[in-house]
Amino acid sequence: MCIGLSFFSAAGRRVPLLALGLSGLAACVRVSPVARPTPAEPASASHGVVGGSIPGACTVPAAAPGTSLASATVTEPLVTFDTAWAIIARSHWDTTYNGVNWQALRDSLRPRAAAAKTTGELRGVLSEMVGSLKQSHFSIIPREVSDATSSGSSSGPATDQNGTTGAVLRYLDGSIVVTQVPATSAAARAGVRPGWLLEAVRGCPIATRLARIPRDMDPRRAAFTAFSLANQALAGPVGDSVQATFRDGDGKAHTVAIVRSSEPGTPAKFGNLPPFPASLAFERVKQGDKTIGIIRFNIWMPVLSPQFDAAMDSLRDTDAIIIDVRGNFGGVGGMSMGIAGHFLDSARTIGTMHQRGASLKFVANPRRVDTRSRSVVPFAGPLALLVDELSVSTTEIFAGGMQALGRARVFGTQTSGQALPSVPERLPNGDILYHAIADFLSPTGQPLEGLGVTPDVVTKNTRKALLEGKDPAREAALVWAAQAAKLPLKGITPQ
Repeated sequence: MCIGLSFFSAAGRRVPLLALGLSGLAACVRVSPVARPTPAEPASASHGVVGGSIPGACTVPAAAPGTSLASATVTEPLVTFDTAWAIIARSHWDTTYNGVNWQALRDSLRPRAAAAKTTGELRGVLSEMVGSLKQSHFSIIPREVSDATSSGSSSGPATDQNGTTGAVLRYLDGSIVVTQVPATSAAARAGVRPGWLLEAVRGCPIATRLARIPRDMDPRRAAFTAFSLANQALAGPVGDSVQATFRDGDGKAHTVAIVRSSEPGTPAKFGNLPPFPASLAFERVKQGDKTIGIIRFNIWMPVLSPQFDAAMDSLRDTDAIIIDVRGNFGGVGGMSMGIAGHFLDSARTIGTMHQRGASLKFVANPRRVDTRSRSVVPFAGPLALLVDELSVSTTEIFAGGMQALGRARVFGTQTSGQALPSVPERLPNGDILYHAIADFLSPTGQPLEGLGVTPDVVTKNTRKALLEGKDPAREAALVWAAQAAKLPLKGITPQ
């Protein structure tokens, strides 16, 4: 139903979004770094705003010729501007517009929209309009990005612009640190290791990019923005190499050439939004005399539902389960109910969505059959969730709901606090207006937007731990899960 996504905005930055389709379908998509803006393209005013400038030699390479429409002449800019303004005016759930005088904002921005000569200039005005709300899930998706793949299909092939190094990055203590290096990734083949600092890309210091982040920005927003800037610097076509400089735990610099590979996973697409590779993996881990099942997935997309069900079938005999949704940007809101049903023995509400004049409860029903239609009982053992500051949107809906019901214990760091159901709508100029249409409250009535989910056990990631090969959140969850598995079950009534 609702979808969260992150994409490169008109200013070339990844920004998080959440969308909700009234048809009950939604998705979370991270748009590939296609159609990057030209240096002349204006900065987006959506949240995650950064200021300052990067030396010309250190800007992200421009998009392939012809892919960006930023410099294209715009026609009838007021038609697009007025449409975008009116959509939000009629659909925002809060008639105070989060304290913004919506009419006055229109009056102040409309002359600039009328004067826009290029698509990029108009996008700048539109982005400033939606950014003034200072809420997540408001953004402008360029037409060339939304149309990057076959339009209208539910899935499509990833383009060769989706290259990745595979290194998982996070913003820790003011630096970009490698937190994971999957064994099959391009970064692993280049010798990159967890705990290394990313210092430069193509000779350009990452610190220059990070310096653009406002010092007074919320730490979670800063972490998200830094993550986006670093990944943007490393992004590029599959098969191309990117030169990156890292510093190891002994202070030694390593400059390596990483040949970008395709992002792993199944290409998934929702409506006219760009595709995103959806992936899920699971494993069995011994912790003392207990066996713990661990499931990881990167996005809440329908293509992963059968994979999650199959993982549950394989792990149903384990003593406890850990779901790792760190760095999961969100996805189909309805999936949160389906996944929750694997762990609840009765119908429970994991949260409520509030629109203007209407409310919708997210009710999770117990899953009574497996993938072969055989009768089963919902998993009754301990359940732990791993989250971090990049756990966004539907991920927060699920984690917040299961935590509030007392069904899951949450480990990690406070989540992003970006959980507004929203929808994409095509504007007259072909761009997509992504806008929130509802607020979402946990079962206890607490809003997730802004607050996010506070873990029951806060485990701060540190470079020292990473260099030692440790994962504090995972290790804490494993210890708890094994201990909890020895205790009598509480609150779960097997069928």
